[in-house]
Amino acid sequence: MKYLIFTFATIISLNCKSQTFLRSELTTSLSTPWEITYGQDNYLWLTESGGRVSRIDPTVGTKTVVYTAADYFGGSAMEQSTLCFQPNIGAGTLGLTLHPDFPNVNSSYIYFVYSYNNGTVSAPDTKFKIVRLTWDVGSSSVIANTDLVTQLPNGYDHLGGRLLSVKQGTNCYLFMSCGDNGISEENSPTCYSNQANNPNNFTQDVNYKNGKIHRFNIDGTIPADNPIPGNSFYTRGHRNPQGLAYNTSQNVLYDIEHGDRTDDEINVLVSGMNYGWKNVKGYHADNNFPGESAYISGYTPHPSIAGDALKEPMYSWCATSQPTVSNYLDWCTVAPSGAAYYSSNAIPNWNNSLLVTTLKNGTTTDQEVYRFKLNANGLGIAPSTTTNPNPERYFGNDQALNGRLRDIAISPDGTKIYLINNGGASSDKITVYTYDASGINDINAFFSKIKLYPNPAENSIQIDTDLLIEKVEIINQLGQSIQVRNSENKNLDVSMLNPGVYTVKIFFKETNIACSKKIVKL
Repeated sequence: MKYLIFTFATIISLNCKSQTFLRSELTTSLSTPWEITYGQDNYLWLTESGGRVSRIDPTVGTKTVVYTAADYFGGSAMEQSTLCFQPNIGAGTLGLTLHPDFPNVNSSYIYFVYSYNNGTVSAPDTKFKIVRLTWDVGSSSVIANTDLVTQLPNGYDHLGGRLLSVKQGTNCYLFMSCGDNGISEENSPTCYSNQANNPNNFTQDVNYKNGKIHRFNIDGTIPADNPIPGNSFYTRGHRNPQGLAYNTSQNVLYDIEHGDRTDDEINVLVSGMNYGWKNVKGYHADNNFPGESAYISGYTPHPSIAGDALKEPMYSWCATSQPTVSNYLDWCTVAPSGAAYYSSNAIPNWNNSLLVTTLKNGTTTDQEVYRFKLNANGLGIAPSTTTNPNPERYFGNDQALNGRLRDIAISPDGTKIYLINNGGASSDKITVYTYDASGINDINAFFSKIKLYPNPAENSIQIDTDLLIEKVEIINQLGQSIQVRNSENKNLDVSMLNPGVYTVKIFFKETNIACSKKIVKL
């Protein structure tokens, strides 16, 4: 029986959710990808390690590295901290965006962020910068590069680094997220000899660039209507903003950022506003952090910022009191990373949704995609009900295959979801989920009846289904296939497995798809 129904596909699967998707992988070989963007030229654009920009044909997976930064610098051992766990200075190839009018002749520009040496060989100083690449449509090549913004801040953690181009009216802007650059004193209290020197103390200070979302004109200059003249900051008080998304329908900007043990956030970005880190975590009314309520009630607006105020998130994961356990896998944070606004009617009920990828395979969290149905103005989350929960979670059953989901892109017709991972699976890859509208009701009815029990299990698991089984595959958390059984037997022997979490993929004789379910081996 043939399961590979796309020429570029390696695996097809169905997740038991309210929509049906076919899972596939492009054959593209990647190295630590960080950003994926579906370009107006109908190609996928990625950043990869070493200051590289790649262009990929989404139909066959063919990749061309179109640019490698000659001055890329991955940091120096001389910049390593001598304290705590001796972390290295931040470095990498981060966000990428295309001009909003790409690839028109006067706007064939690619923008991306990477680390470079702002110092010397003997006294290195690793910083980040935004570079503009000029794309020649005729030759399909980069013909020029220009430094737009240099000396962007750096530190030992929480780099941010997402880049987004937005056209508002006739003006085009670049938004870039900068993290607080500090190491959490809650998790690593000895990383600074004096915690007052921790960069995360300066996220609300307009004289520092860290902990901010910055806005530039598309040419790298500072807009005249930024909150403070001559200052690139657009919003402040951010911890580790790794995602930026633009709602083209309602002209709304979203920031997605990591919390510290609690309160990962989605924020609606409003010019000049203060998002509170590190004095405020998550929602304002929960007072789940010592001193939070007093800080909010006593907040003094910045005298140079018109209308300055604290702004709470649109949504907060893990809005609870700070856990005392030290194992981060036990925290309910999800480590949200990339995001994209979904504006198509191709997938029922998905129009006007925000899609967010996550990095964390924890005790109660998966590496998956969250779908947030937005309200009409895009400024909040639509009500959640029993029949229509909000948010909804997708593809977590495949996390052993998909890995740490770093970013997301959507095909122009809205039928395909492209995901990239760096780490957490057998390889870095582009995973594609294609919406399948055919027979969705019947397929869901079949698959909703599939049960695996007992789960957790010690020796064996029974597969409860009326469908005829073709084969069963067991996959570990590294994405490695460790057992394949071609048999109709519905009793699955797991006695030889080491304790842990596994994915069971069940292939059926009646269909060309497979269902993935998670099991726990005791």
